Amino acid sequence: MALHGEEQRRLTEIEQQLAEENPRLAQRLSELRPMRIPSVVLAVIGAVCSVVAGLFIMVAGGQSHNGFLIVFGTVLTCVVPTAILWRTWLYRLR
Repeated sequence: MALHGEEQRRLTEIEQQLAEENPRLAQRLSELRPMRIPSVVLAVIGAVCSVVAGLFIMVAGGQSHNGFLIVFGTVLTCVVPTAILWRTWLYRLR
């Protein structure tokens, strides 16, 4: 996200003040990088969560003899993880 001129100037001033007041902290913060979770890991987590939720919904539908919940749970268990992983696979091939 780009900052406007005044915001960027103010941020630069704050960084300079920090470096003057506490150089050790400024050095540690400059080395700090945000943690980035790879998209493959997020896709696998989403697929696993979808399977778990789908199984739970299927069991609830079976207990209550509700056909809609059974079908919805089946779709959530099979179709959604397949779509997530397929889309991730195609994205990685590009």
